[in-house]
Amino acid sequence: MVEGNAKLIVDLGNSETRITTHFGRNSKGETRKRTTVQDNRYGIMPENKVQLYLNSQVYTEDNSSIFTLNDQTYCNGDVCSDEFSTTAVRPTALEKKYESFVSKLTLINAFRIGYEHIAEMADCDLSSVDVDWDVVMLLPPEDADEGSTHLADMVRSITRIDFTMPKLNTEIRIHNVTILPEGYCAYAATLFESKTRLRKGYAYLADPNSYTLIIDIGGGTTDFMLAKGVNIIASSRFTKAIGGNNVSQRVRKLLRDEGISVSDATAKKGTVEGVIKSGAKTFDITEEIKKSKMDVSQQLVDAVKEFFEENMLPVQEINNLFVCGGGSVGSEKVHPISKYIVEFMERLSNNISLVKLPEIDGQSDPRLLNIQGASILSE
Repeated sequence: MVEGNAKLIVDLGNSETRITTHFGRNSKGETRKRTTVQDNRYGIMPENKVQLYLNSQVYTEDNSSIFTLNDQTYCNGDVCSDEFSTTAVRPTALEKKYESFVSKLTLINAFRIGYEHIAEMADCDLSSVDVDWDVVMLLPPEDADEGSTHLADMVRSITRIDFTMPKLNTEIRIHNVTILPEGYCAYAATLFESKTRLRKGYAYLADPNSYTLIIDIGGGTTDFMLAKGVNIIASSRFTKAIGGNNVSQRVRKLLRDEGISVSDATAKKGTVEGVIKSGAKTFDITEEIKKSKMDVSQQLVDAVKEFFEENMLPVQEINNLFVCGGGSVGSEKVHPISKYIVEFMERLSNNISLVKLPEIDGQSDPRLLNIQGASILSE
């Protein structure tokens, strides 16, 4: 039996959720950890068809999960995207994460992933893992005050998980629940190498007289906040329901206007890859992506203007601009949304420096910074 204390860190997204598990230490005395990115769509399975999918050779424990909550069976992964693509439930920017039932489904799935991480690290079966959990959750900064208690209660309400695929039915014992703000966690990952050590080359951000504007572009929302040195100015927290998903939605509409009808999932994939398939033909959609990103960028620029008006802070006082989040990612053919925001900020002030994102664990990925920062802050 593998026993002990484990930490589960969950960054709830609109399209994907990132889960990191900490458990034990390696031969160098460093915390052992694993990270998984999980799709946020869940299919509601008719009871008379569950066994059909379990018997399929297509859906395996590696690509799908099936679990029960309140006598209803749900699925995630390939079985969901293939069989329930039009009926799957998913998060939306219109619903607070701490109020969403999909958040609870995601948390249940996150615990399953946590058990799998520990089994992998300890080289044991899932049934051999018996741990107590500390849970760290991330919330948009504007929701941190109102939503923290609700989200913590949601976490604590999960006292058992019951998975048919993979086979896992176990009690969940939770000790502590910590809620951290998105955006600031990404900033902390950039600023700190550990909780007590500044990252080399980024000490200038810790200057107590230096202001950094943090813009965290997610799938469904974008968060804005100001940091003065290492500290967030609490009153500056601001969220707009605009994100990377708006780009794919606009791409899908433009394609529909051109007589090409594609699913939401195909539009999202095409927005990343620059091409889509419709029937047997492949179409280059670079121009549609550019136009869509320009439209969404203008909305975000308007949000930046609103942010400065609300905070009554001259833009010339901002020293650094820090842009992160999955919605900020570009491609080989199309610039990221962040580029348009940077160009706007540079027109307002020539003295603003764009913070270069650090390389952490061998990669520089703006989508992982929030969960990497949460790992550091929760040490």
